[in-house]
Amino acid sequence: MKKTMKLLLAAGLAAVSLCAGDLTIAFNSKGRGPMGGKTDGVETHYYGSKFQRVNNEGSRIDTLVDYQTLTTYTINHGKKLIQKMSLEDAMAALESMQSQMPEGMGAMMGALFGDPSNFKVEELGQETVAARNCKKYKITVGKLVFQSSNDPTLIPPVPPASFAKMLKAKGALSAAMGPMGKSMARLYEEMSKIKGLALKTNMSGFMGINASTEATKISEGPIPASVFSLPTGYKTEDLGKQMREQAAKNH
Repeated sequence: MKKTMKLLLAAGLAAVSLCAGDLTIAFNSKGRGPMGGKTDGVETHYYGSKFQRVNNEGSRIDTLVDYQTLTTYTINHGKKLIQKMSLEDAMAALESMQSQMPEGMGAMMGALFGDPSNFKVEELGQETVAARNCKKYKITVGKLVFQSSNDPTLIPPVPPASFAKMLKAKGALSAAMGPMGKSMARLYEEMSKIKGLALKTNMSGFMGINASTEATKISEGPIPASVFSLPTGYKTEDLGKQMREQAAKNH
């Protein structure tokens, strides 16, 4: 009995250790994102205990998330520009966008994008991605359709609450896109409730969006601190502050 308990405890500790370790995942990305922008290329996602970074070789635009301050940095290597946005500013921007929508605009946007309050989450079975067993999901928000295959055993090494908050913030960041922001915010809120990391995704439904990603390689092990460093010599803009100032002018 004692031996069995020791084995179970050891297995449990191993599982915790596995979930707590750094992760590096390579993805193939293809298709078109919002406004027809191409997404073809290779993305590398780095997950640490305090940071997350996505490097996109094709667009040369990277994203760094600081889970300690709940701040997102968009790094445009072509323009040598860093734009930062805090969780608080992202949520405020979304709220401002919703409150400033002219009368009658809501109905028009509903016809174009669908009603974001009309959403559904479905489980579609299982599939294998990058040699890992995944659960398939389909999230429909208005006319937006998002499908993902998540490995429930692959947990990012950050506090779950912080990870969920930053997913919601990612949706709120789309307030900068305009009326579709509300649909994206709802999508990311529902995504934050699904356990495990998405290893395969497809998004389609409106504005020319038809983008997909699929993991090709997953590595576990320490990530150098330099990976999560912001580049030097770049101009830095506080996008959250700019959006707050613009919202104040529109009131």
